[in-house]
Amino acid sequence: MRIQGLGLVFLLLLALPALAQRQYTSDELIVLLRTGPSLENAIIRNMRPGTALDVAEEDAGNGYSRVRVVGTDVEGYVLTQYLSPNRAARDLLAEAERELASTRARAADMQGRIAELEGQIEATRNQLESEQSSSAALSGELADVRSASANAIALRDQNEELRRRVSELSAQADVMAMENAELASRSRQNWFIVGAAVLFGGIVIGLVAPSLRRRRRSSW
Repeated sequence: MRIQGLGLVFLLLLALPALAQRQYTSDELIVLLRTGPSLENAIIRNMRPGTALDVAEEDAGNGYSRVRVVGTDVEGYVLTQYLSPNRAARDLLAEAERELASTRARAADMQGRIAELEGQIEATRNQLESEQSSSAALSGELADVRSASANAIALRDQNEELRRRVSELSAQADVMAMENAELASRSRQNWFIVGAAVLFGGIVIGLVAPSLRRRRRSSW
C-alpha cells in the first residue's frame, strides 16, 4: 500500500506542470523569486519583466504563489500581485517589432521576386514577339515556296505540253516529208512519161513526115 501511495504521489507530481496555470511577471519592475513565501526567505533570482512562469500553487493567505520558471527546473515563490495572465507589453512590442521586421523582409523578398518575375515576363513577351515575327517571315517564305512550287508545276505542265506538241509536229513533219517525197517521185515519173511520149511522138513524126512530103509531091 505504501508503494502504491508513493506511486500516486509521483503521478500527481508529474501532473502538476500540466495542471499549472501560465502567468507572467509584471512588466513594470523586477520580480524576486524566493525560496519560500515570505520576505525572510532567500532570493533565488531576479526575474525580468515578462518572465513566463507556471503557477503550481497560490496561497491567498500570505499573497505568494509557488511557481516554476518556464523552460527550467527553477522553482520558488513570488508575490501573486506581480503576476499577470497577460504577457508584458514590452515583450509583446518587441515580438511585434520582430514580426514587423520579418514581414518587411518577406515583403522586400517578394518585391524582388515580383521584379524578377516581371523581368522574366518581359523577356518571354519579347521572345514571343520575336517568334511571332519569325513565324510571319516563315509563313511568307512558305507562301513564296508554295507559289514557286505552283509556278514550277505550271511550267512543268507547259513543258510537257510543248514536248507533246513538238512530238506531234515532228510526226506531222515526217508525214509531210514522206508525202513530199512521194509527190516528188510521182512528179519525176510523170515527167519521165511525158518525155518518153514526146520522144516517141518525135520519132513517129520523123518517120511519118517524109512519107507525107512524098505524097504531096506526087500529087502535084
